Amino acid sequence: SKMERHSGIMESTLDIGARLAARLRQLRADRALTLDALAERAGVSRSMISLVERGESSPTAAVLDRLAAGLG
Repeated sequence: SKMERHSGIMESTLDIGARLAARLRQLRADRALTLDALAERAGVSRSMISLVERGESSPTAAVLDRLAAGLG
């Protein structure tokens, strides 16, 4: 049904957000970077990085690209 498809999409989106949050935290920790240090390197605000790491914000592709560059 349409509701089941919508539910599955929502679950996938939440799963991606949770995986992204955990991966970002892990990569930042692996590099011993503070939120401030990554923010400076990536050109992304500290608050945005924090929101993404807590799974409270879904970053745009442009923000993901900047974070990836900042993490090397």
